[in-house]
Amino acid sequence: MTKNLIPLALLSLVFYACTTTRTEEKKVPVSYTTETLRTESSGGCASDTPCAYYAVTYPVFSGLDTSVSVALQKSIDKAVSMSNPEATGQTMKQMGDGFIRDFEEFKNDIPEFSAGWSYKADIEVEVLTDTLLSLSVQEEYYTGGAHGGHGVYYINIDPRSGRQFTLDNMFKPGYKEPLTAVAEKVFRQVRELPDTASLGDNFFEFPDDQFQLNENYGFKQEGIVFFYNNYEIAAYAAGPTELLIPYEELKDWLK
Repeated sequence: MTKNLIPLALLSLVFYACTTTRTEEKKVPVSYTTETLRTESSGGCASDTPCAYYAVTYPVFSGLDTSVSVALQKSIDKAVSMSNPEATGQTMKQMGDGFIRDFEEFKNDIPEFSAGWSYKADIEVEVLTDTLLSLSVQEEYYTGGAHGGHGVYYINIDPRSGRQFTLDNMFKPGYKEPLTAVAEKVFRQVRELPDTASLGDNFFEFPDDQFQLNENYGFKQEGIVFFYNNYEIAAYAAGPTELLIPYEELKDWLK
């Protein structure tokens, strides 16, 4: 199904504020369809035989300049590489084929291994305006061991130029301190920690026991989301942490 998004029509006023100074620029309607790439090991995964599959559901855009589409696809490909340095520059199809090939080689080397491998990623459009395209990448995978892995990551670009869209594009200089203060308040609410509780004493690992924002953030209709994946600031058992900061909390700092 094709999803058409008219710039600004479905978004909050915060993005309108970011675009009113650029009304002289030509706005090209952007739409996208959702596609899925899936590849499986020989014999498929319909039987009880251990198998491997690699599957990615992702948006394909129309209305973007060719150079922007190419840059965006490279960012998407990188996001579904499981941070494998050997996959640098590969397409998701090549990575999928490599994933299956590695499984087949592993199974030949260790025939007693009775579990399969899997990789699944869903890439969703969170925000699309004439100045911002924000995608969330949610992945889960298993290649043996006590448990699998999963993570959430974000891709943020200016759809006109393909350049990365950062917090500096949205906020006035000086925003970092108030943003961090609001985020720490949300963090303590999410993790049910008193305002004066030591983060370290509660098994959260921040430098000098001081809360810090990370670089894994994206934009939603209702606010900015920061996501801390497993192991990033705490042990695996603690799970990931998601912080949603409403734009209203930082309205004085919006450009």
